[in-house]
Amino acid sequence: MSISFDLIMKQDRNFSRSRRSTSPQLKNKKAQKNKQKKNHNLQSSSSKTKSISQEIQPGLPEEKNILNLISELETQNQKGIENQKLIHLCLQDAQNPMRKNNQELSEIWRQSQYNQNYHQEFQQSMMNEYVFLGNSLSNHMISQKQRAKMVNWMVEVLSNYNETTSNITFFRSVSIMDYYLQKSIFQFSDNNLHLIGITSMFIATKLEDIYHIPLIDFVTRVSHNQYSQFAIKAMEQSILETLNFEVTFPTSLDFLQKIFYQCFSLNDNPNLQNILDASIYRLKMCLYDYTMTSFNLYTLAASSLIYSIKDFVNKNYLNDRNIVIDLFYNKIIEISQIDLAELKSCEAYLQDLVSSFQILYPLFRNLQQYS
Repeated sequence: MSISFDLIMKQDRNFSRSRRSTSPQLKNKKAQKNKQKKNHNLQSSSSKTKSISQEIQPGLPEEKNILNLISELETQNQKGIENQKLIHLCLQDAQNPMRKNNQELSEIWRQSQYNQNYHQEFQQSMMNEYVFLGNSLSNHMISQKQRAKMVNWMVEVLSNYNETTSNITFFRSVSIMDYYLQKSIFQFSDNNLHLIGITSMFIATKLEDIYHIPLIDFVTRVSHNQYSQFAIKAMEQSILETLNFEVTFPTSLDFLQKIFYQCFSLNDNPNLQNILDASIYRLKMCLYDYTMTSFNLYTLAASSLIYSIKDFVNKNYLNDRNIVIDLFYNKIIEISQIDLAELKSCEAYLQDLVSSFQILYPLFRNLQQYS
């Protein structure tokens, strides 16, 4: 029993020794494993250290990307600031002309208001001075044909002085003659009309012309010594006293020019000038016809202008002619503020007069010759 016990103990010691001390091969394998593990740990530690050093040390690729990003952001921020400055400057530059434009618009509005007020005041003053020239022959033994003959002769006389006289003088002459015949308490005949017409021209040229026709010319050249200076001066006194020296009242030409200016201002378009000339010509036609003197002068002027505009539009085949005509028609009515029914009636009479003028006055060709 003791031997076996000793043997067992010996084996046990050998077993324990074998467990504690391995073979050389196992030791080598173990050493290699430990070395690999150590190397792996060293590599891990080295990589960690390297990554940490990369985060700390500048100039490495990732850091450069971050710095570049920051630099780009700063550049964009700077550009944004500069753009804001530029926008501010541009707004200032834009606001300056806007202020200028606002000032110009304000000035235009002020001028428009001034013109509107001026035209209103001017129209009111014209209406206050307006005189009705109809029924001028009702108290006299003067025929309508003789009156038309006198008007035709006035065209010839004043046309011979066209360097110093104008249409204004002609319209003033006829208006003074009609107004005097209307107001006079004396009854005149055809024989008296010649002297009345000469004296009316004498008064008109002194009123309207810078270089008026001398009195001696009316004696010698105009009347061919039929009337003396004394006779003309005496008739002048009679006319001025009868009219209470009110000889500057507006004529139909004055109303026409006012309406035309309000429609077209100072536009120097040749077509507009042609329309104005045609309107004046038709107003002269109206002066021949005694029936037309019964119309308001403002209505006569408006009708003449409307007729001339219609004639121009229709002859030139303009597009939308009806729209253009209606536009001017409404504008003229707005400016003149005349009765629409009277305007329509005057237009109808004027159209008949223009179409039949040569038939009504076949011997009176001075208007066509001198206009």
